[in-house]
Amino acid sequence: MADRLTRLIRIYNRLKRGPLTIEVTVKWAKGAGINVSERQLYRDLNSLQHLHIAPGENVVEFCDEKNKKTWKLEYDGRSENVTQFDINSFFLFKNFVPASIQQHRKDSLEKFEQILYKNFSNNRYEKGADAAELYLRRTNYLDIIYGETEHQQLEELIWALQNKRVLVITANEVNSSDAAFDKNAFPVTFWPFEMWFHFGRVYIAGLEAASKELFIYLINNQFLFEPTPDTFNRQKNFKTYLDQTTDRFGITQPISNKVYNIKVEFSEGYGLSSLKSFMHSSAVWKKLKNGNYMLHMTCSINRELIGFLGLSLDKVKVHSPNILRDLLIKKFRATLELYDGKEVDEERANRDY
Repeated sequence: MADRLTRLIRIYNRLKRGPLTIEVTVKWAKGAGINVSERQLYRDLNSLQHLHIAPGENVVEFCDEKNKKTWKLEYDGRSENVTQFDINSFFLFKNFVPASIQQHRKDSLEKFEQILYKNFSNNRYEKGADAAELYLRRTNYLDIIYGETEHQQLEELIWALQNKRVLVITANEVNSSDAAFDKNAFPVTFWPFEMWFHFGRVYIAGLEAASKELFIYLINNQFLFEPTPDTFNRQKNFKTYLDQTTDRFGITQPISNKVYNIKVEFSEGYGLSSLKSFMHSSAVWKKLKNGNYMLHMTCSINRELIGFLGLSLDKVKVHSPNILRDLLIKKFRATLELYDGKEVDEERANRDY
């Protein structure tokens, strides 16, 4: 009896986050370590309709046109109007938030889910129970996996951003932005301006205080920093920061301060699949007479741009500028040399950008 009562309370607490179908309940129970049959879970959900565990809270059963049952918790006196579009928007956010954020903040996200549902419970949440739990999946491709250290860093950096605090950076071992960091130059005094999410990773972007040069650091356990009591004038320096971010393709350091008019031809199918992808704020697509597409951009050249074009292989062709075309050709030749017997060498690979 005690086991059944404990199970009913756990199911009831799960209903506080949103509606359940039997399929969603089975999936949840398995993940929660509840080892009972589907038939027993069905009986438990029906029992909860008659228990009235808390005042003003009622477990209600709904059936769709095919007699598929959904159970949800409704709260008295709450009837804010929410559309199905609103509900689906929340489900998309809940399921597609990056793994780096979701995994270690699960309890916090579920807390807000419960608050949101409590306020909107009398709307048609039962229509989306399966969609929320069974039909939306995030692949996590290239999402970085964070631990407690990185989430503590996120908390400290958000505090520093909100309070405009100067940071002293003492080490940075993982240099995914390809900036010309001199390891002997640390500690570095840094003004943080924004946190960026880029290609599955979270970064802190800002200016090196002395040079006012844009640096973008990957948040990870090899990135060491200390907040200081000192503040900086964010508003006064924001234009300097923004000007340097605007011309950059992605996050990596440009090969120079020069901005180029870039023209890249895409094959017809690859172009069609890329039209809705964000490349750069200056990007303009034009269809050519041969059916292909030309991408026009005004931005700097960096490793990230060359890497993107390299991944596209023979589906793209650089028309201008010559420096971008020549760098890409050089990298393709260097790649072939690796397979002809050369060793992989970090210094040589980074030499041209």
